[in-house]
Amino acid sequence: MKRSFSAVPAIQASQRGLTIVELMIGLLLGVLLLGGVLYVYLGSSQTYRSTEALSRVQESGRFAMDFLSSDLRQAGYKGVCSRDTEVVSHLNTGGTGYTAEKFELDEGIRGWNGGNGGYALTGYRAGSDTLLLKHAAAPAGVSIADDDIPTSAEEINLTASSGIPAGQIVLISDSEGCDLFQNSAQSSASVLARQGGAGEGTEEEGSGEEGEAEETALEPGNRSGSPLSHDYTGDTDVHLFRSAIYYIGDGAGGLPALRRLRFDRGAPIGEELVEGIVDMQICYGVDTDQDSDADNYVAAGAVADWDEVVAARVTLVAISPESNVATGAPTVSFADCDGTVLTRDSTHYPALGELRLARVFTSTIALRNKLP
Repeated sequence: MKRSFSAVPAIQASQRGLTIVELMIGLLLGVLLLGGVLYVYLGSSQTYRSTEALSRVQESGRFAMDFLSSDLRQAGYKGVCSRDTEVVSHLNTGGTGYTAEKFELDEGIRGWNGGNGGYALTGYRAGSDTLLLKHAAAPAGVSIADDDIPTSAEEINLTASSGIPAGQIVLISDSEGCDLFQNSAQSSASVLARQGGAGEGTEEEGSGEEGEAEETALEPGNRSGSPLSHDYTGDTDVHLFRSAIYYIGDGAGGLPALRRLRFDRGAPIGEELVEGIVDMQICYGVDTDQDSDADNYVAAGAVADWDEVVAARVTLVAISPESNVATGAPTVSFADCDGTVLTRDSTHYPALGELRLARVFTSTIALRNKLP
């Protein structure tokens, strides 16, 4: 008896498509892969923002400290006069805006602890210190044509145009003495002039309609008929007088900034220097035994004689312009003049509440004019 076997039917077509299980597994793997890529991207982006913010903080702190250090080192400098020689000022003490505090060069430094010193300072941030510095360290870049300048000279002849604008206060000096006055000649003139008392005008080229000259009163102006301290013979140096208040005030971008109010051209000129500086605290090194070394560091209110200040320890707090880059509530700490460690947070600097990075910069600067 023969047995018959039925053949297994051949598969006529290959299987097509995915099962629902395979599709779900594929979607899950895709989501996991996409999540990993997104996590790496967000982490890299945050790291970049944090690094960029830290760089901006470091840059702001360094620039601000450089501005202060430069003027602090030169405080009280008065050309080639000896430090014991009194500067003869020809500025009009009765002129507009005149105060000895702003214009007398023999005292090169003065400060106020947590106050504005009575000055109208744009957006001043209460609690931060204020610093007034004066010097004549910037060379004027001019050459005097006269070998002999008598005490009665109202103009000093130069070999070329001065480039010094009318209103700029200048210091001329040699080994015998020094004189301070406000230039009343235009920058295009080849003279330095010291005419102009209170309310007397100086011509401003091209400032009127159709290029006509317009007169502007000097502030504070010069005393009429005031003789120079001595005849200048031989080498005479000309330097630009600098007088400025440094303080923390409102910045144009909305953050606090290191600002400066200048008086060296008479009428006050306000300037924003560095954005993102929220605090400035200064301790003054006082030399009480006249050995040109600081014996102790005190706040401005404890300085009895500003002529005894030989150094300053400056502390600046800088914050980042970028927000949401700090982890947790940011705080900063620094030492007060008596050594007490102070901690500051968003209650002191509201901008820290936006999770901005903050750093403290501290530097001690010697006043070169006080060194042996």
